[in-house]
Amino acid sequence: MKLRNGSLKDYVPNHYPLGYLLVNYGYEKYGSDFWGKVTRDGASFKGLFYPFQNAIKKHAHVDYKTFKKEAFDFYKKDKSELQVLNGASQEKLNQGSTAGEQKITKPTLNYVTNYFFPYQLENGSLLYLKSSYRKRPAFVIKDNSSEHVLRVKDISLDEQYSYRNGKIVYSAYKPDSRWGWRNYGEIRLLDVNSGKQQTITHRTKYFTPDISNDGNKIVAVNYETDGKCELHVLNAVTGELLKNIQSSEINIFTDPKFINDSSIVACARLRDGQMSLVRADISGSIMRLTPPSYHVIGFPNVQNDKVFFTATFNGNDDIFMLQLSDNKIFQVSSSVTGNYFVNASGNKLVYSNFTADGYQLKEMDLVAPKEVDQKAFEMPANTIPIAKENDFKNLRINDIVTRNFSVSKYKKGTRLLNFHSWRPYYEDPFFTYTIYGQNILNTLQTELYYSYNQNENTNALGFNTTYGAWFPYLSAGAEYTFKRTDTLNNKTRQWDQLDTRVGLNIPLDLSGGRYFRNLNFGSSYVFRFENNTGPNKDLFVENNFSYLSHFINYSQQVEMARQHIFPRLGFNFTLQYRHAISKYDSYQFFASGHVYLPGFFSNHSIVLDGALQERDTSRALFSSRFPYSRGYNETYLSRMWKLGANYHFPLWVMDWGFGNILYIQRIRANAFYDLTRVYSKNKLVTADQRSVGGEIYFDTRWWNQYPLTFGFRISSRLDADLVTHQKGTFYEFILPVSIIPR
Repeated sequence: MKLRNGSLKDYVPNHYPLGYLLVNYGYEKYGSDFWGKVTRDGASFKGLFYPFQNAIKKHAHVDYKTFKKEAFDFYKKDKSELQVLNGASQEKLNQGSTAGEQKITKPTLNYVTNYFFPYQLENGSLLYLKSSYRKRPAFVIKDNSSEHVLRVKDISLDEQYSYRNGKIVYSAYKPDSRWGWRNYGEIRLLDVNSGKQQTITHRTKYFTPDISNDGNKIVAVNYETDGKCELHVLNAVTGELLKNIQSSEINIFTDPKFINDSSIVACARLRDGQMSLVRADISGSIMRLTPPSYHVIGFPNVQNDKVFFTATFNGNDDIFMLQLSDNKIFQVSSSVTGNYFVNASGNKLVYSNFTADGYQLKEMDLVAPKEVDQKAFEMPANTIPIAKENDFKNLRINDIVTRNFSVSKYKKGTRLLNFHSWRPYYEDPFFTYTIYGQNILNTLQTELYYSYNQNENTNALGFNTTYGAWFPYLSAGAEYTFKRTDTLNNKTRQWDQLDTRVGLNIPLDLSGGRYFRNLNFGSSYVFRFENNTGPNKDLFVENNFSYLSHFINYSQQVEMARQHIFPRLGFNFTLQYRHAISKYDSYQFFASGHVYLPGFFSNHSIVLDGALQERDTSRALFSSRFPYSRGYNETYLSRMWKLGANYHFPLWVMDWGFGNILYIQRIRANAFYDLTRVYSKNKLVTADQRSVGGEIYFDTRWWNQYPLTFGFRISSRLDADLVTHQKGTFYEFILPVSIIPR
């Protein structure tokens, strides 16, 4: 189950590397039609429980656990160093086999730490990007005394950056504020000495940039929406495009590096799927430096007339060196696990070595590298062959037949109501269970939901839809609430109500730099029809009226590391104002917010929250949204405000499950204090509702797919409950509050 659900403390390969191994083994052992039969049976839910595992058992005649073990044993049989992975053997595996290797960093206990793209600085210090399951990615300088954080990296899609002569250049992520499917790669330039950062380009699609030796030019890979890929040479001050370099033979460029101020080396993926190192002059000419092959090539680093790079060779990713003077290739490292992001200075190499504890830094001297016959680079890249390769020849890029299809206008109403998933959700005081849908064109979202308001003990069924092809978004919906109650003149009124609405809202994604930011605001027109029920239904007039509802939601937070419970820094708030525009003068104002701060340790969180709700004193036309102090029975008075403090911390990272049903990733706790103050109708009399207590949460995944957090709460009332007039201790089952306001 750990392989399918991941871990908060250990490195677990995801479906990409792990899936390739299992798929290849399945074809090799059980034939080229094996996975077709398995996926058909699994997707058809043949066997309601564990359909995928049942399909493997049916067609492989062994259960899934045995299938996985036999697959791993199959790949270990020709690699003696992988036969035993514990104790001294594991330590030897982590050390590798390259002569003269020395460790620079040591693995951390209980969580993974990664070190990427080391650079040897002019003063002998070491610069690298450091991230872990407990900390955000940051540029770090290591000298003889200790590590010094230079700057937390802006939100990025990958770890890549380049360094030269005191300047760091990298591509930062920037989403489009309007369209969720559009985003950008903007170039950032960071001065190591001053710590100041500049944004060189805006709303561009640049990746893996490098800066020239003189600091005047930047080269980056530019990806267009039509799939076109080019190298762009830019002015390092203004971001102005100086030259674009392209080739009809190359599909993708990656990792360009300046050789000098007029020429560049880059990795290139050719149109037939093979790769090669290429040299591009700013004049526009391109020449190949290595023979085309299916060996994956990446992360070049230039030192004088030598280019160091990582390539897949003999089944492993190792460091190689290319001499530009004669194009000879030399193998520099020979490790059990991969070596990446090499940086050369003199005869000293530093690089990242992959281990089960993350990417760790190592160093070695460049001594007598072994020359590699260039023809060897044209041989198959892997020692493990592709299973049943001849059965899939028609899938090779060069063998795919070009076909022409008729084109017709797409009907926008195709699968308009396309329900695809469901989710339980809790945001105090509402429990909801929602079924979600989205049409094929991604322009219409639909929701069917059930909601329970724990403040009022009412149930509701509803439907919402949003049309997003226009801007602002157009939304509509209906909600039927059962058995609402209110007391007028000492008589209890009970009624059902139907709310129908239509509205406009503007959602904006303002993320950028080191923060995710989201803003959503809008207004709705609502018509309410009420149907009196219960023994006193004839004593009250049914209320049919309309009102307007206005809202503003905003959230801002930094990136979260894997073990973070909440962001180390962030806040959000919600403002809502509802007021009747026919028959009544009733209104309700509601505001709530959270502030997220770091705790005493890197995986602890402090959360401060507050809320304010005020309504008219005539009739309670609008349901309460107020998050009352924990442990109390809620009341709905004319004015209420609340302050709360929480301290969240982990207790145990379990990584344990059973039966492929429940997987527990972590158990964590929260200590809290709440203060709610309520006011009488004339605002002259107040009462406090204070509570303290603790919560235990279980972060889980169900059926290896659905993440769900639940827990238990113990609350101690410091004041008498306004409903029961008692203090005491209160126990309850809980679900967590989301950081993002709805």
